[in-house]
Amino acid sequence: MGSCFGLHPAARGSYVNRSDAREPLLKNDERQAVNNLLTYLEKDTSSARALNAERLQSLCTLAYSDNAELQRSAALCFSEISERLVDSVTTQMLEPLVHLLLSDDVEVQKTATLAISNFALHGPAQNKTTIVKASALPPLILLLSSSVADVQCNACGCITTLATTETNKEEVVAQGGIPPLLRLTKTEDIRVLRNAAGALLNLTHIEGNREKLVQCGGVPVFVHLLTSNNTDIQFYSAASISNLAVHDAHRRILISVDDGVVLSRLCALLSSNVPKVCCQACLAVRNIASEDDNQRRLVELGVLEKLCPLLSSQDTSVVTAAVAALRNISIHKGNEVPIVSSGVLVHFVKLLSLTDHEEVVCHAAGVLRNLAAESQTKAIINAGCLDALAKLMSESTNISAAILIEVSAALAVIASDSLARRLLMQLQNYTLYRTLLALAASSPDQEVQHNCAGIIGHLATDVSNHTHLLSGTPSVLDMLSTFLRSRQTNYIHIGLWITAQFVANGSKQTKALLRSHLSVDITSAVNAHSPPELIQLSESITNSLKAS
Repeated sequence: MGSCFGLHPAARGSYVNRSDAREPLLKNDERQAVNNLLTYLEKDTSSARALNAERLQSLCTLAYSDNAELQRSAALCFSEISERLVDSVTTQMLEPLVHLLLSDDVEVQKTATLAISNFALHGPAQNKTTIVKASALPPLILLLSSSVADVQCNACGCITTLATTETNKEEVVAQGGIPPLLRLTKTEDIRVLRNAAGALLNLTHIEGNREKLVQCGGVPVFVHLLTSNNTDIQFYSAASISNLAVHDAHRRILISVDDGVVLSRLCALLSSNVPKVCCQACLAVRNIASEDDNQRRLVELGVLEKLCPLLSSQDTSVVTAAVAALRNISIHKGNEVPIVSSGVLVHFVKLLSLTDHEEVVCHAAGVLRNLAAESQTKAIINAGCLDALAKLMSESTNISAAILIEVSAALAVIASDSLARRLLMQLQNYTLYRTLLALAASSPDQEVQHNCAGIIGHLATDVSNHTHLLSGTPSVLDMLSTFLRSRQTNYIHIGLWITAQFVANGSKQTKALLRSHLSVDITSAVNAHSPPELIQLSESITNSLKAS
């Protein structure tokens, strides 16, 4: 999920001395406070510039003064402090600053919001929590409705920065922050619009907030913001849509806006020359492509032509997002031919080699699995992907469990093709199947065990493979015995299924070998409490072996 962390500040507030204005009359305590703070700012050269009790009292004197000029001075002083203070702020320290946010003076508002932003953005992480505890959110949200763009910009930036913690994200929404933020997306001031889009993005990271955003009419806003010429806004809106699109109902609402215009707008952003925009557009496409009809429509809109060049990007995050989008798009049965025709498979040998980037390899294997399920195995073989997948299996001790699961799952589907089975047996000088046997028998991951056993079961459908599979140490017989003796139904089922492949196509010698090694295991694998399909399969195998 994308996030917005920075404030794009407006012009900083400043105190201007006017030669034609009379010096305001100061009370004694106000005059003393001014002197204390001037001494503090001008003569205290320590990097921390600690705000002790005396200095804080001086700030309070100015902040709570009825004199607007003194309030401006207090705000400027807070701004100076916020740029230098390395210690955490306290609610007591922030109390006069929060009071300044309520001032009617625009210069005070601008400078006070800038100070809040600095404390949140540049200070210790806990400052964000402290600022919200000091009741800064209500006046900040109120300032979003200011008629002054600079104030809107700074207030919005403060909320963007504060809404980077889970609690604060919820609190912004609870305090009514969504409606004014959405209104600001209609502004013509690019600074305000950018900060508003960033704040809204940060709010989408919480599921409950997403529901509130949808209820408040946020979906059409995000779809419209995709057309912005500003790359930050493009990024924020695409990321927001990506976050919304994880929910089924929200996806449908997204597609309902102007007959699915979000699809074409996201496709357009895939051609952006800004990597972060491409990446977020890909992720939004991926999530929206969780719907079957959206997968079809995206291909019709030319998404494959946009994704293909991204697979060779120098930016790994873009590659990861692009292949993730392609994986979901490849689920649709009608998309397999357009995907192969688009030429994307030429990138897959390289993608499968990026084992330092787990997600890339996993998604690439997932795409191949989907394509193989729809009779595109020949294209996969011609692109060199079968060899690449097999190479990964042979390096199983050096790759992550996640990669091994996805690669073995892809091969389990590909191995249903007769040409693929022949090539798999020949690969690596007829030794790959031994790697598969070892993983099926002893991998610590059940999915890997099941997938590898499934590949072996497919290999067993070809009589020409039986000699290799049943000879040597270990052999398939050892694996089958282990599976049939298991107390887990799924292992027993796999063991019986593989045995059935040998029986259905095997010679008399093969059946005799199975009978001598596995007869007892086959009959004892099931009992009266076993699922009916397992009992039936066990009896069928036993009868076939007896008849041979």
